[in-house]
Amino acid sequence: MKDTLSYTMMENKDLLHVDSEPKVVQKACKGLKIRDGNIVSGKRGRGTNWALGYHGLKKSGEDHILEDTANQVRKEIERCDMYSGCIMMHSLTGGTGSGLGSHLCEAMREEYPMNHLISCTVAPCLTGESPLQNYNALLTLSYLQRNTDCVVLTYNDDVLGKLQRKMESVSFDAMNTSIASALGGVFLPTDTMTPKSGPSIGMEPWEMIRSVCPLPANKFVQVHHIAKRQLSWAGLQKQMSQGIRRHDSKGNVFGSIGNVVIARGDSTETFYPQMTQGLEKKFRKSFNTVSWNPFPIDIWTAKTNSIGPKDTASITVASNSESIVEYLETVYERSRVKFAAKAYLHWYNKYGVTNVSRIVFII
Repeated sequence: MKDTLSYTMMENKDLLHVDSEPKVVQKACKGLKIRDGNIVSGKRGRGTNWALGYHGLKKSGEDHILEDTANQVRKEIERCDMYSGCIMMHSLTGGTGSGLGSHLCEAMREEYPMNHLISCTVAPCLTGESPLQNYNALLTLSYLQRNTDCVVLTYNDDVLGKLQRKMESVSFDAMNTSIASALGGVFLPTDTMTPKSGPSIGMEPWEMIRSVCPLPANKFVQVHHIAKRQLSWAGLQKQMSQGIRRHDSKGNVFGSIGNVVIARGDSTETFYPQMTQGLEKKFRKSFNTVSWNPFPIDIWTAKTNSIGPKDTASITVASNSESIVEYLETVYERSRVKFAAKAYLHWYNKYGVTNVSRIVFII
């Protein structure tokens, strides 16, 4: 039997867990086998403020999260036989996730300019509780646009809406599981990317960049995922097509410039033949692929479904589409209205953002 172990089977030892508050990250890492030093935490939170997260605390003797994280990243890279890139997972508008996340992306790009950098970030509900979330989102997205190769953007509203159609009460665990399953559907090893001579070397994230983000200016990606028992590939494609938003609020159809379709649980190896026999055309129609890209869809398969029960099959699509524009317009307009009233700008001045006009006009 072919050895299917891969670079991912490292018992989480090469992962870094970073937060500004120790109790949060320590709770999340409880029970996991993590290398000493790979849990980096500060002494206090960042108050849902991008400026405080980015610039940190000014008092001497306070935490040094950025320096400690950069040092641990360097140590992990030195342990690697080959370093291809890094995947960061963080929130879009929390003080730590947005501000510190932006600073880490900037530092990683400066220190490792030739290696890949992917950001997996989660956008809050548009009716979120923080009055600073739109400012934070604009600032974070601008840094991600400049410093990363790909931004996998997940909307809490979309995840919540999807789960509410399945269950009466949606928990945070259910939302986290849904997001993790979607990301795992893209990043975990596939047979397509596994060399015939040995185990996977983890090329899936970097091949996704090549396939889905061919233009450096267009790097925002959404991931769609569906998993079912006893359902044909055509049935899975149909259910996925019915569950995704294909139009904006004005009725305009979202277009896409690049897509990767990943099928897991393809034990009979029937997915690729079905794609060539007409299923690919349905995907092209569902994601409204551009005419100028001769190969708008890449196809990956795996015989086993490593992100669910063995008797399930799943389809995951990573799509570079225009849907990000609608979100940006909403966030920008809300920020512009607040900026015109000079609302909350003092919180950014207080923690080091001297040119407040960049908050709204940065993108």
